[in-house]
Amino acid sequence: MTDRLDLGWLALLTGLLPFLVINAAYVVAMLGGHVPACFPYLEGCTSISSTGREGLSYFLFKAGMIPSAVLLAVYWQLCCRWLLLLGDDDGLAVRSMRLLGMLAAAFLVLYTVFLGSKGDFYYLMRRFGVTLYFAFSGLAQILLLSRLRSLRLRGTDLISDSLLRLKLLLLIALLVVGVTSIPISNFIVEKHRPRNIVEWNFALLMISYYVVTWRLWAQTHFGARLTVEH
Repeated sequence: MTDRLDLGWLALLTGLLPFLVINAAYVVAMLGGHVPACFPYLEGCTSISSTGREGLSYFLFKAGMIPSAVLLAVYWQLCCRWLLLLGDDDGLAVRSMRLLGMLAAAFLVLYTVFLGSKGDFYYLMRRFGVTLYFAFSGLAQILLLSRLRSLRLRGTDLISDSLLRLKLLLLIALLVVGVTSIPISNFIVEKHRPRNIVEWNFALLMISYYVVTWRLWAQTHFGARLTVEH
């Protein structure tokens, strides 16, 4: 007997779960009086990290973000397999993409575990974890788009041009937001709010990339076969 398991839900959940977790943690922290009330994507009254440092939101953040990291690791493993099934070569680019994705997931766990801990060492681990999570995730996303565009140019008509353009727009927006953080960090005196706005929107753009992958997986009918032998 055989059955087909649709894997698109996993890419969708890779994007939706962290989005739901950080926003739910913010609401819980705000209701608990730990962070101010605002629309953080536009007003930047608090950082993402601040939503998971105290009270009930501390446990909610960790309980949600560690599974998110596990999903992220599985997502990049499946992306590698997906590219090979589409006809890509198991070369350096694909292997590097998988390695960077797995490292990003590991550093997301590091950041989450040390969030809320006090002391210079724990602060260093948090900054180290979140910085490398964003950096390695971005590089893996660039490599994935590069391989998909290469396959499209080689005639793989299963891949939608419009969704590839959307992925490219997301990466360009990530670059613009990331570059914006440089003058904010170096030349603006009151940098707290603008830096938080950058952080919230950078995270939103990054996890939106996985939702676009969900649509690509659906278009290419990416799935797994479950079998039972008698």
